Amino acid sequence: MAELKNSKLPVHIAELKFALDNVPAYVYIKNELGHYVYANKLTLGLFACSEQELQHKSDVDFFPIPDVKKLAKIDKRVLSGERTREEVKLTFPDGHQYIFWEVKTPIICDTEPNKVIGILGIATDITERKHLEEQLLYAASTDPLTELLNRRYFYIRLSLALQMSKRDQNYGAVIFIDLNKFKKLNDQYGHNTGDAYLVEIANRMKKVVREKDCLARIGGDEFVVLLEGLGRDEQTAKHNAHRVADKLQTAIEVKFILQDISYKGSASVGVTMFLGTQKTADEIVAQADQHMYLIKHALKY
Repeated sequence: MAELKNSKLPVHIAELKFALDNVPAYVYIKNELGHYVYANKLTLGLFACSEQELQHKSDVDFFPIPDVKKLAKIDKRVLSGERTREEVKLTFPDGHQYIFWEVKTPIICDTEPNKVIGILGIATDITERKHLEEQLLYAASTDPLTELLNRRYFYIRLSLALQMSKRDQNYGAVIFIDLNKFKKLNDQYGHNTGDAYLVEIANRMKKVVREKDCLARIGGDEFVVLLEGLGRDEQTAKHNAHRVADKLQTAIEVKFILQDISYKGSASVGVTMFLGTQKTADEIVAQADQHMYLIKHALKY
């Protein structure tokens, strides 16, 4: 293949061009300077330009700077001889974001086998598929009422946290929260009010925990919080975990008002610490549940 130093397309076979124009993928060629020298019909449509307008253009003409830098890093690897396979999210001038599965292959000089003179890129649009996957994951991992994580996903997160704790030798904690006398609220005011209360409590707790903390609803009126990265000192970690537990209780005890209903709830809270994989996820949650139950029983809720 001729070197791609100029902007001329080094392909002269009409049949090949026709075939590439009918491939359901984005196909393009860049030279070693990062300039586009060829794009099939689908790619030209995506870039909203003609073959003539494409010449001498590079990624900076089509994408915002953060995306250009991201693509440049990939291209650098390809120009060093690597074949890449990447999932790439790109923003176009109209503001729309697309997600592509992109394969880039180095184009080798015919006369110098060790010299890379360009990049062949083939990309497929997986935006719709990724959005569907996200929706399915959300539905599978989320409690539909409170939009917190559900029981199944919480245990997955906790199991991963135990592995991370073992690797980093960092303490973590699980806080088990049970709303006191929730059944009485439901019986007195109805399930719609009970549901509204659960949603309100969930939103209050979201404001207390860190963004990286895992907050889940695992039962009708039962919630759990996973705290990670509490440090290597056990006493400090325990102090921080109980401080969060106290904040959660305080948030829950704020009066709940819905139309003409005024209700002051409370919660029983149990905390258990963990380090590494000495205990299973089931054992840790059961221990936090037991600590909560002892407090609840002592207060006669």
